[in-house]
Parts: sequence; structure tokens; C-alpha cells
Amino acid sequence: MSFVKGKLTEEQQKRIAANRERALQRLQNRNGPSPPHQQQQQPPQQPVQHRVIPALPKVALTPEQKQRIETNRLKAQEIQKRRQEQNRDGASSQNKKRKEYQPPPINKKDYIEYDFSTMKDSKGGFLNLEDPPANQDPKTLKDWEQEQANKQILVKEDAPPLEPDKAPQCFECQSIEIDLNLYNNFRNVRVCKKCMREHPDKYSLLTKTECREDYLLTEPELQDLSILPRIEKPNPHGFSRMQLFLRFQVEEFAWKKWGSAQGLDEEWERREQARLVRRDKKYQTKLRDMRKKTRAEEYTRKLRNGMGLGERHVHDWSAPLTVEDSARHIVKKRCIDCGVETEEVII
Repeated sequence: MSFVKGKLTEEQQKRIAANRERALQRLQNRNGPSPPHQQQQQPPQQPVQHRVIPALPKVALTPEQKQRIETNRLKAQEIQKRRQEQNRDGASSQNKKRKEYQPPPINKKDYIEYDFSTMKDSKGGFLNLEDPPANQDPKTLKDWEQEQANKQILVKEDAPPLEPDKAPQCFECQSIEIDLNLYNNFRNVRVCKKCMREHPDKYSLLTKTECREDYLLTEPELQDLSILPRIEKPNPHGFSRMQLFLRFQVEEFAWKKWGSAQGLDEEWERREQARLVRRDKKYQTKLRDMRKKTRAEEYTRKLRNGMGLGERHVHDWSAPLTVEDSARHIVKKRCIDCGVETEEVII
């Protein structure tokens, strides 16, 4: 097919120009404004006229207003300065705490029960290197008791005095070989071991229960070390440690509290009588409750039997039932109200 080159008519040129303008318009709408050479000249825009707002007249401030403004300004500056100092102090204290804080050491045994890095692979299982060797004899009960006894706090023996005349002496026999346990733990109680054995009513040790029951002392008094010194030992009957007090110190405090030994006995008698009264009152209360319960049960039983108002129960028998036997006849009857059954044999 061949095209013949010739001139375009005027109508064709107009149509081509119109298509070109429409294409340029679509391209301009899609990609933005057209190039400057393709833009049509637009009429110049008129300048925007802004409305002028008249200035407000200045108002003169009074001296009181000026002074109030100045005071408020100084207060605001002071508050801002205080906040800056607090923020600075808080940041410094936080940094100080971070520097002072040291995390606790981590013990692997608290988290790892079996650490294979410390075990030896014997091709038949892992062996703990920290365990004792297999040929070592196991610890016996006597060895363990001896080890526990050695762990207890031992009394340190002091050196002999350089001047025996000025050395502390026993209260009873004036000996210088005093028991350091009582001397150090019970406020310089000077007594030798021989005198302790000869005078158990004065230098024996009392438990806290004995002090509370025999001498009527309270728990706060026994816990106050300024009143009664004590020593602590393992308790063979429980987990809590046993507290021991010196007898003559407990008696001195008890005589001072109750006046004398007679006053202590009178207080003990009074408490014993009060205890007996409370026990008797409790017994009478229980006896009275039991009697009330018994009377209530008896009254209920009488009402159930129809005798609560002086009336006697009369059986309302049902129709008799005859049972024939090979040698005798049995007649059975049953009360409709109480359910009692009777049997009569007819010969």
C-alpha cells in the first residue's frame, strides 16, 4: 500500500491542531503545569489588599501593677531555678546509686544442679570431681556429733593474772579459778565450778519456761537483756534455740517485782484460785448446756409420741392380714400412725 504525499486541507489542519491542544491539556493535567513556551499568557494578577487594623492605644500601668508584675517574675525565676537544682540533684543521686550498686555474686550451685563442665566422663557415666573418693569411709553419727560440738562457740581461756591479789575472786570460796562462761555472759558473776556444783539453788541455769511459770515473769521482761542476761544453746527438743538464765538473778528480779518470796507465793495462789474458778465456771456452763439439750430432746420425743399435751396415743390398726400356715393361722396388724406391727396366732 502506498501513500501519496500531498497538502492537508484546512479542515484537517484545524482537526490536528484541536487534537494537539487536547493532548497537551491532558498531559498538563496529569504531570503538572506545561512548559513556559507552551503556557498561554495569563492576565496579570491584581495585588491583594490587606486590611489595616488600627493600633490600640497604650495604657499606662500603675505602680502597684508594675510591682506585682515584678514580684511574679521573680517568683517564676526562683521556681525555675529550684526545679533545675532538683533535676540536677536527682540526676547526680541516680548516678551515685548506679556507681555504688554492685550486683550480688552469682553462685552457679543455686541454679545448676549438675555442672557437666566440672565432671569427668568415664565412658559409663559422669563423675563429679568435687565428690569425695569412693574409698573414703562414710561419716558416722559420732563423727557428725563431734563436728557439731566443735562448731559451737568455745570460751576463750584468758591468761593467768600477773598480780593474783588483784585478780577476780569467787564469791563463795575466794578462789581465782572462776568460770569464764558466767563471768563473761552474766555481768561479771564470779564463781568457780566447784561452788557451782555445791550451790545449785543459786547458780543453776533456768529455762525460759521455768522463769515464766515458776517466777511469773512476762515475755518482754525475759527478752530485755538489760534486765536479765542470758545465753543460748541448741535445743535438743526442737529447732528453736534454748535460752538459759541464772537462777539467783531471776530470783532477785522476781523479789523486786512481787515484793518478796511471800508476795510471789500469794500471787501464785491468787492466779491458781482464778484458774480454778474459770475451770469450774466453764464446767458449769457445759453442764447447763447439756441439761438444756437433754430437756429439749425429751420434749421432742414426747411430742413425737403424742404425749405433749397429756394425750395418750391410740393405735389406728389397718385391716388384718391372715397368713395360713400348715399348723396354725397368723393374723398381722399394723398401726397407720406409728407403724407398730403385731402378730396373733390362732390355734
